[in-house]
Amino acid sequence: MADLAISLLIVLAGAVGMLLLLLTWFGSRSITPEIEDDFDPIVGSRDPIAIYESHGPYIPMPEHLKTHDQMVEWMTKELPRLTAGAATPRG
Repeated sequence: MADLAISLLIVLAGAVGMLLLLLTWFGSRSITPEIEDDFDPIVGSRDPIAIYESHGPYIPMPEHLKTHDQMVEWMTKELPRLTAGAATPRG
């Protein structure tokens, strides 16, 4: 009976030791995420404006629109008129 208890304690100690080894080996990588700035195009407060300006006209949704129905009505009635006016070449 004592041999069985000692064997179980050795197995338990080995499992805990392996768990601690894995945590020290892989734990630091999971705590500090690696962020690569090359993949994130928006890094500053001025960058969204530059992105919108580079892809053509940007028409923001008016602030007074609060409900879903108001937004849908604006997008179906006013937005096509605004985009048609912005699509014509000036010059």
